[in-house]
Amino acid sequence: MKTKLLLSALLGMAAWSFSGVATANWDTGACPGGGSAPCIETEINGNTYHFNGSGGHADIWHGRPAAEGGGDFVFEGDGTELICNLDLNCTLALSGQVKKCQDSTGAWRIGVKVNDADVSNGTFCGLVNVSGFPWYSKDASITPHCPFEDDCDSFIPYDPNATSYTGNFGDINVSALGMTLVDNEHVHGVVFTPGVGANFDFQSYFYDCGENPDCYIDGTLTVNNATSLDVK
Repeated sequence: MKTKLLLSALLGMAAWSFSGVATANWDTGACPGGGSAPCIETEINGNTYHFNGSGGHADIWHGRPAAEGGGDFVFEGDGTELICNLDLNCTLALSGQVKKCQDSTGAWRIGVKVNDADVSNGTFCGLVNVSGFPWYSKDASITPHCPFEDDCDSFIPYDPNATSYTGNFGDINVSALGMTLVDNEHVHGVVFTPGVGANFDFQSYFYDCGENPDCYIDGTLTVNNATSLDVK
């Protein structure tokens, strides 16, 4: 059966809640350009912030800037389908954080962490529980795909010329009405497109660590508490 999930709030970004330390580490203004390291930039309420391309702010999870109230970046998508063994039409809120870091070879990578989820707005939707947080992004080329952890060597490689980034996400748990639907599983090929209206596109089965598929998710989540989130 098809479970339609309105993913309305990701990438507490699926709170993509932050510590005061994490949310404070943004500089005001746009990315200066010309740096060898990634620069991550956001615009909120007409104000622009970045953590720069000089190598500073490395290996620190960043939520929304403290000047804008902190918290997580929230992503939402309308009409996202979860094809499983329940037929629900819900709103699913996901929120999370982003960071840049250098792996063991010195190469720069981009990490995404999903911290919380909330399911609502539909029959039985309040009985759906999503857990397993935090979920981490992982370079899809690394096998085996499991485990998913806060390890820079496993995050998505930075490419200054990229217009999007693709990775896997896990570990994810979903249950409803006393039934386990997804148990410590992950999704493949999630595409993050940075910039104005930054979004995550999900079109994947949920896989266990043996790469056995079961439920399926299909939907696009767009940032709803920032004008943009960019990687430069």
